[in-house]
Amino acid sequence: MSDRKKSTKLSLLLTSSALCLALGTARAEEAGFSIVLNGDTVAGDVIEVTDTRAAAIALRQADINVQYDGFYATPRLDAMTLPGGSYSAGSAVTFQSRTNYPAYISRGEIRIIDTGADAGPKTVAIVPINANGRVETVVPAGEQLVYVHRVYDAEGRYDETSPLSLTRGDARPVSASIEEGTDRTVVRNIRVTGGAVTISGQNVAPGASVLAMGEVIRPGVNSGFVIQRILPPGEYPIEVRVINPAHRNQIIEHDVTVPTSEWVGVGLVDLTFGRNEGDGVAAETGDYSRGRLAFYTKGRYANGTTVTASADTGDEDLKDIFTNLDQNDPRSLMGRMDSDLAYPIYGDGSTIVDDTPTSGKFYVRVERNETHALWGDFKSSITGTEYLRNERTLYGAQGVYRSDQVTANGDARVAGEVYAAQPDNLPQRDVFRGTGGSSYVLRQQDVSVGSETLTVEVRDPETGRVIDRRRLVFGADYDINYVQGIVLLNRPLTSRVSDGSLINANPNGDYDVNLIAQYEYSPTLEADGFSYGARAQAWVSDELRVGVSGMAEKTGAADQEAVGVDLRYQRSETTFVEAEYAETDGPGFGYTSSTDGGLTVDDTASVDGAGSALRVEGQVDLADVSETGEGVVSAYYEDRTAGFSTLDYQVDANETLWGVAAETAISEATRIKLSYDDYQNDAGKELRETELNVTHQLNAQTALTFGLAHQERVTPTSAAQTGSRTDAALRVDHQYSDTLAVYGYAQGTVGDTDGLEENNRIGVGGRVQLSDSFAVSGEISGGTSGAGARVLAEYDRDGNNTAYFGYTLDPDRNTSQTGFGQDYGSFVAGARRQVNERTKVFGETNYDLFGNRTALTNIYGVQYNPTSLLTYTATVETGRINDDTNGDFDRNAVSFGVVYKDADRLSARGRLEYRNERGVDGASNRDSDTWLIAADARHQIDEKQYLLAEFDALYTETSLTGLPDTEYVEGTLGYAYRPAQSDPLNVLASYTYLYDMAGQTVNGTAQEGPRQRAHIINVNANYDLNPEWTLGAKVGARWSEQADVGEDFVSNDAVLAALNVRYHVVHNWDILVEGRALHAEDIGTTEYSALGAVYRHVGENFKVGVGYNTGRFSDDLRDVTYDDKGVFINLVAKF
Repeated sequence: MSDRKKSTKLSLLLTSSALCLALGTARAEEAGFSIVLNGDTVAGDVIEVTDTRAAAIALRQADINVQYDGFYATPRLDAMTLPGGSYSAGSAVTFQSRTNYPAYISRGEIRIIDTGADAGPKTVAIVPINANGRVETVVPAGEQLVYVHRVYDAEGRYDETSPLSLTRGDARPVSASIEEGTDRTVVRNIRVTGGAVTISGQNVAPGASVLAMGEVIRPGVNSGFVIQRILPPGEYPIEVRVINPAHRNQIIEHDVTVPTSEWVGVGLVDLTFGRNEGDGVAAETGDYSRGRLAFYTKGRYANGTTVTASADTGDEDLKDIFTNLDQNDPRSLMGRMDSDLAYPIYGDGSTIVDDTPTSGKFYVRVERNETHALWGDFKSSITGTEYLRNERTLYGAQGVYRSDQVTANGDARVAGEVYAAQPDNLPQRDVFRGTGGSSYVLRQQDVSVGSETLTVEVRDPETGRVIDRRRLVFGADYDINYVQGIVLLNRPLTSRVSDGSLINANPNGDYDVNLIAQYEYSPTLEADGFSYGARAQAWVSDELRVGVSGMAEKTGAADQEAVGVDLRYQRSETTFVEAEYAETDGPGFGYTSSTDGGLTVDDTASVDGAGSALRVEGQVDLADVSETGEGVVSAYYEDRTAGFSTLDYQVDANETLWGVAAETAISEATRIKLSYDDYQNDAGKELRETELNVTHQLNAQTALTFGLAHQERVTPTSAAQTGSRTDAALRVDHQYSDTLAVYGYAQGTVGDTDGLEENNRIGVGGRVQLSDSFAVSGEISGGTSGAGARVLAEYDRDGNNTAYFGYTLDPDRNTSQTGFGQDYGSFVAGARRQVNERTKVFGETNYDLFGNRTALTNIYGVQYNPTSLLTYTATVETGRINDDTNGDFDRNAVSFGVVYKDADRLSARGRLEYRNERGVDGASNRDSDTWLIAADARHQIDEKQYLLAEFDALYTETSLTGLPDTEYVEGTLGYAYRPAQSDPLNVLASYTYLYDMAGQTVNGTAQEGPRQRAHIINVNANYDLNPEWTLGAKVGARWSEQADVGEDFVSNDAVLAALNVRYHVVHNWDILVEGRALHAEDIGTTEYSALGAVYRHVGENFKVGVGYNTGRFSDDLRDVTYDDKGVFINLVAKF
C-alpha cells in the first residue's frame, strides 16, 4: 500500500474515532450534523452519551476510503434508460447519464436517432441532460429508434457514445443506483487531463445513502459503493456525507491534491572497455569497447501531454550500439545462456505490462489530447476516404495530428496522419458472405493479436458499388480466437438485404451483405518490405472539408503506389455532397471470399497495372431547402479504369456508373419514389434500371404500395442475361399492433424482349414481437426463378441468453450448371446462454443443401467456472462438404483451455488444440493435421520461493503446396529463491528445452535455417556470509545438436562453471574474484580462467570497475569467439 493510501486510511480512521466521540455526547431529541475535518470537530452540539450508541456503531461500520489514483484513469461516458426495456412512440422514458469527468463537461444531451429514415439516419429529438443527471421525455415517432449520449466542453468539443436501441431495450445488467464503470464512448474529443479521485466504502448502514462530491450514491446489496471522478490539478477538500434517516448524518472531509505532472522511469547504462590478449577464434587482439543502454520512462503533464519511451540496445560494440535501433528485433526461439535474460522468474512478484509495444529495440510516443507521434507498433487509422483507407497494423513511425479548434459539429478543424513502416507480418483480407449465422473461420491462423478490423459491408453485386459500411467493435459486436482464427459475432449476419425498392430480382434482397475481416498474420517465411502513407484533411469552414491521401506498399506480392484527393460539403446531417479522385499504380493485396463461413474459400488476386477512379455523391434533404419540404433527392457518379486496385475494388475493365433518386410526399398520405441507375464497362456489360414506387397510407394501420420497374441489360457472356424487361408490383402492409406486422405482395413482368427471364413472384411475410426478448420474422414466396424463403427467430433475454434459428432459400443460387441439382436452402441455428453463474455455452449449426453440394458446419463452445479462481473452456468446430464435382472435404477442430488465477499463490493457463482436414479442392490435395499445446504457470511456493513454467508445442503435417511440415517444442522452467526478509541466500535457476525440426528463416531470406534440439540449464546463487563477504556460484550447461536440411546432426555441448567471492571493503568499494571452467564436449577440451575486479561506487546510481580475465572465454555460452583474455574497465549507471 502506498504512503498516500496509508495516510488516507489513517486519517479517516482518526476521523471516524473523533466523530464517534463527538456523537457520544448527543441528546436523542436533537437532530443535525456533526462535522469532523481531519480529526477536528468543527461543528456539532454537546449532547449525552447514552443516546448515541447505535450511531457510533453505524459509523464504525462505514469503512470509507478516499484515494488519489493518478493521471491514467480512462474517461468514461455512458447512458441508460430507466427502467430497462423497449419503448414505442408516445411512451415516456427516463434517461440516466453516467460519466467520471463531469468537471470537464459544460452541457449534455440525449440524441434520439431514426436509423430507418428515408434520407438515412436522422436525429429526431435532442433532450438536454446534466452530466450524471436524469431526464424524462416522450419517445418521438420513428422507424428504428436508437439513442446516443453526447456531452460538450466549454470549447464546443464533444464526446459521444455508441447507439443503443430504444425499440429493442437495453439488456445490459446495469443498475440505476450503482456506478459500474461502463464506457461506450466511440467519439472522443474532450480534453480530459486531470487525475482520478476514487471514493469507496463498505458496511454502510442499511437505509443510509452517501453524498460525495455533490452526488448522491445509494450503496448496493453488499452495503458498499464506489465512485470515481477525474479532476483538474489542484487541492480539493473531498467531503463524504453519510445520510442515515435513523441516526445523525455524518460528514468526513479529506484533503486531496491532484499534481501538475507525474513521472516514473528506470534506466541502465553498462559500458565495458578492454584489451584482448588471447588468440581467439576472431583472430583479433587489441582494444575493444562494448555496452548496453536500456531505459523506460513515462510522464504526463497537466496540459495533457504524455511521454512514453523505452529502449534496449542489447550488448553491442559501442560503434554499432545506435546503428540498428530502428531495425526489427526478431525473437530467437533458441533459449540462450545469457546471464541477464536466462531467468524466466526473479522471485520479486513482478508482472509484465507491455506499455511500449514495439517489434524493434526502441519505442517512443509523445501525445497530447488526440495528437501523437510514435515509433513502434501502431494501427493505421487513415479514414475519411472511400478509396484509400488503410487498416493495417504496422511497425515503424506514425504521426497523428488533431487540432484543438473544432467545427460546430465537434470535428477537428485540421487533422492528419503520416506513417512509415517495416512490416514483419503479412496482411490478409477475408470477405465472408453472411450465412445467417454468427461464426466465421478466417483463412489464416496465428492471427496477430489486436490486428483485426472487422466491417459489415453492403454491396451491389452488379456494379461493385459499396452502399454502406459499418466497423464492428471488439466485445460489443464480436469475439475472436486468435490462434484458431474463429470470429464469433454477437448477432447473426444475413446474406442479403433489400435496397428499399418494391421490385427485387431476389426476394431476399438484391444487395449482398459481407463481413470483411482485415488482419495480420505470421507468415511461414519472414516478411520483408516497407509501407508508408499520409492523410491530411481540413474543414475550411463548418461545412466544407478537403483532404489528400497517399500511400505506398511494398510487402510480399504487393508493389503499389496510390494517391487521392477528396472534398465533402456537409450542409446538415442529411444534406451533403462529396467528391473523390484516386490513382493506383501496381498490384496491391488480393483477398479471399467465402459463401459458407470460411469452410471453402476462393482466392482473388490483385489486378496489376495502373488505374484511376472518380467518385461524386450527393444528397439533399428537402427540409433543408424549404420549411415545408419533405423528402430527399440523391445522386452518384463513379468512373473507374482498369488496373485500379484498393482494399475494396479490383477493376479489370474500365467501368462507369451513375444514378439519381428522389423521394417526397405529395400529400399527407401519399409518398412517391423514383430512381434511375446506369452501369457499363469496356467488357461490354451494360445495365440500366428505372423504378417508380408510390405508397399510399390507407389508414393508421394499412399502407398500399405500387411499383413499376424497367431494366435493360447486356451481358456478353450470357444470352440469357441480355435483353429488356418491365415489371409491375403491388404490396400491402398492415400493422396489427406494436408487436405484429404483416405484408403481402405480387409482382409480374408486363413486357420483355430477348433472353431475359420473366420476374413473376408472389409472397407474404411479417414480423411478430412475441415478448421483449423474442421475435420472429420471415417471408415465403414463389416465382419464375423458383421458390424463395427466409425466416429468423431470435431470442435475447438479457444479453447473456440468446438464441436464433433461421432458414434461407435463395432462388439466385440456382445456377445454369447442367445436372447441378436443386437447391434446398440453408438452415442455421445457434445460441449463447449463461446457464448459471459458473457456466456459459454457445453453439451454431449451419446446414447448406446447395444442389449436389451439401455442407454441414458446427461450432460449439463452453466456459465453465467451478470456482472464482478456475475456468475451463472448450470449442469444437466440424465441417463437411459433399461435392460430386470438386470432391468432398472435411474439417474438424477442437480446443480445450484451462485458466487458474490465484493472485496470492498460483496462476496457470493451458490450451490444447487439434485441427484435421481431409479432402480435395478440384485437383489439389488439402489433407493436413495440426496439433498445438501452449501452457504457462506461476507458483509462489512460500514467501521465499517461486516457480514459473512455460511450454509450447506445434506439430503440422500437410499436403498443401508451399506449406512445410513443422515439429516444434519449447519448454522453460524457472525457479527463484528470494527471501523478502533476512536474505543471505539468493538462487536463480532455469531449464530450457528446444526441439525445432522446421528450422527458422535466415537473414530474412527464404532459406531454411538449421534444425535444432537442445537442453540448457543455468543456476546462479549468492550467499552473504556477512555484510562484507558474499560467495557466488554459477553453473551453465548446454547439450545441443543442430543440422542443416539434408545433413546429419552435429553436437555442440558445453559446460560452464564459475565460483566467485565479493568483498565489500567499505561503504563505496567492492572486490570480486571469480574462477571459471569451460568444458567443450564435442572437442574434448577443458579450459580454466580467473577473473578479478575492483569496483568503486560513486553516489547512489553509479559505479566504476577495473578487472582482468586470465582466460580467453566469458561466462556467456553464446560467445564462441574466445577473445576475452585481458584487462577491462566497466562503467555502470542505474536510475
